[in-house]
Amino acid sequence: MTVETIPAVRARTHFGEIMKKSYKKGARYIVEKSGIPMVVILNAQDYSRMVEAGEERFKILDRIKSKLPKVSEDVISEDISKAVSALRKRHA
Repeated sequence: MTVETIPAVRARTHFGEIMKKSYKKGARYIVEKSGIPMVVILNAQDYSRMVEAGEERFKILDRIKSKLPKVSEDVISEDISKAVSALRKRHA
């Protein structure tokens, strides 16, 4: 399914038509204001599927996280800083 980018003015003036196309045909829209993407319009069924998929991904991440050793945020931050410094030295 393709996504159509439309200006906010068109979305406002044709909202009923856009809702029908989204509901009946599964059309999706990105609504822009001044060229900046602001919101997405999609039907409720597609939205529900996206939410469920996201929740499933979080469940998987939670299972992975539960198997990892407990490490303090300070230790993680220190390891990240060391890794970033090493990469910067290597690319300098």
